[in-house]
Amino acid sequence: MKFLLPVIFLIPIFLFATQEADERKVSDLSINELKEIVRLIVEESIEQCTVTGTMQGRAKVNLKVEGEVVAKMTCDFEQEQT
Repeated sequence: MKFLLPVIFLIPIFLFATQEADERKVSDLSINELKEIVRLIVEESIEQCTVTGTMQGRAKVNLKVEGEVVAKMTCDFEQEQT
């Protein structure tokens, strides 16, 4: 299962990595293609972020959690030099 998720996320990258995709305009993309591209950009961006915070609240017997979350997301988009 751990290996299946990265494969699922990498397949669209290979599909859109063709020269044809580079020449297409955004207006030529279907809604689903555009949604997938945006999803990939967001996922790649979030991978470079960490979230820290606290939660105060309680869990009821029915497992419904009520509370307040205070969080801070920190992202580092500096490219690694190789």
